[in-house]
Amino acid sequence: MLVVFSMIMSIIIVGTRGSESGESLSPVELLSRRATCSSTKQRGRQDIWEKAKAKYSNLSDDKFTITMLTYRRPKELNHTLSALLEEKIPSLYEIIIVWGDLEAEPPMNFESRHKVPVRFRVALEDSLNEKLRPDPDFKTQAILLTDDDVYYQPKDLEFVFQAWRKFGRDRLTGALARCSDIAADGNYKYTFCSGKERDNYSMVLTNLSFTHVSFMDYYWSDDSTMTKVRDYVNSVFNCEDIALNYVQGLLTGHGPLLVNGREKYVNLAPPKGISTRPGHVEARINETAHIQRGI
Repeated sequence: MLVVFSMIMSIIIVGTRGSESGESLSPVELLSRRATCSSTKQRGRQDIWEKAKAKYSNLSDDKFTITMLTYRRPKELNHTLSALLEEKIPSLYEIIIVWGDLEAEPPMNFESRHKVPVRFRVALEDSLNEKLRPDPDFKTQAILLTDDDVYYQPKDLEFVFQAWRKFGRDRLTGALARCSDIAADGNYKYTFCSGKERDNYSMVLTNLSFTHVSFMDYYWSDDSTMTKVRDYVNSVFNCEDIALNYVQGLLTGHGPLLVNGREKYVNLAPPKGISTRPGHVEARINETAHIQRGI
């Protein structure tokens, strides 16, 4: 039986507003009117997840890897890499660029002046799922998923990573949240969680979030639900962030964790991109309902 994908926000969710550098981090709280994963008795394939955790248990626990998806945006990629490599980030082990342009050769691998390797990995297919594919040469359990046009300020990254280690190992821990409410018609109404108008959120986006590699492994497992989820992401070329929030909440019963640095993250995306169009966010989640009900 498949968990209702359109109900991801009521099942996984809802976390307290994330933390600024220097503030204490509050545990994720669930609204009493919402169901939790444990109350649904749907916990996913725990056997698959346990094997995944054991598989990666020998990887470094005190370092992290940045996995960045890029597709024909050399200007943004160069800007983001230059910013991340300019300053020394103590716990940054490696940056892996998932090269999405299958028609062009990627640049050569290189090493920063701070001895951080930058490695280009050609995607196996033109798919947003590729960012979530575990790299066979990962050396760390912590993975910071990013796009090529968004990044934490380098001086804040160490704080965010240590916050993930202490509070977020079983959560997606990131900077970009989305909020939700249930409308009268039963569909979800979403906002960008801007300002201080509310103290909870529903998910964090995978264009800037830490995850444990075991969640990525589960996402790419042979579990029938995951196969359907990946197929859906490919069919709409969207929703991979919703899908990974679903995986994390399904397996753990915990909501995501919003963590900001002392300074606001940098977002190079155009202010009038597709994700800002009216109704886009609502459509993304509500149109995925059939996945959970069974295809």
